Amino acid sequence: MRVQLKEIFFKAEISLKKHSWFSEVEFEKKYGKFKLFENKVRTNNDFFQMLIMIIFYSGFKAEIVEKKEKIILGHFPDYNTVSIYSNADFEKIFSDSNMIKNRLKIKSCIKNAKVFEEIVTQFGSFQNYIDSFDAHSSFENLILLKEELEYRFDYLGGVTVYHFLTDIGFNVLKPDRVILRIFKRLGLIENEKQLLKAIVLGQLFAKHTGIPIRYIDIIFVKYGQQGESEKFGLKNGICLEKEPNCKVCGLISYCKYNKTSP
Repeated sequence: MRVQLKEIFFKAEISLKKHSWFSEVEFEKKYGKFKLFENKVRTNNDFFQMLIMIIFYSGFKAEIVEKKEKIILGHFPDYNTVSIYSNADFEKIFSDSNMIKNRLKIKSCIKNAKVFEEIVTQFGSFQNYIDSFDAHSSFENLILLKEELEYRFDYLGGVTVYHFLTDIGFNVLKPDRVILRIFKRLGLIENEKQLLKAIVLGQLFAKHTGIPIRYIDIIFVKYGQQGESEKFGLKNGICLEKEPNCKVCGLISYCKYNKTSP
């Protein structure tokens, strides 16, 4: 398993580099930052803006949200400002023709700002709140933190809560439909409902390659993500849901989907 996981990841990375229009240096510049998430120092507002963006990414194509990022954060600049938003502020945001028009997401962001402010007031900082769970010390503590975040914050559940934990530097990947699809095609999971098994596999990929899990996550996500992304130098990924680009895929020898397809 160790050798296989190591080979799978590095072959995926090589295929992605070849498929990207970035040079080797540009690729490392764009993707390399994902190797630094585990020890990154974050302000309260860094955490808050990550929470905002993850809510909007949930269930939406990444390319749509990426293009709207400045608009979204323009409406939700910091938790102090957003925590005192009124119904009139909500209507102003919703009426913006350039904004993603999703009432539930917008309302959740406003509600979460109030919760976020309460946490900072109680613990001194959001980082202190996260640290209080000692979630790096055991998987049990990590799950306790996950459940706490789900309880406190709107729209932070299922895959989305793992997305947040991944982005703030914990040893998990987000088991979204792209990663689940790839892992199933590779025969690493039996079905696409095995979120926890996918997370454990992500940890094993990180352990056996010596590479931070956030980088493991982004490589596999971009490997199977459809839609042009200037940020990552790709028109489309490789292991797409429909009509996967098997001709350029470096994982064919491991792929069950390719072998069973007509």
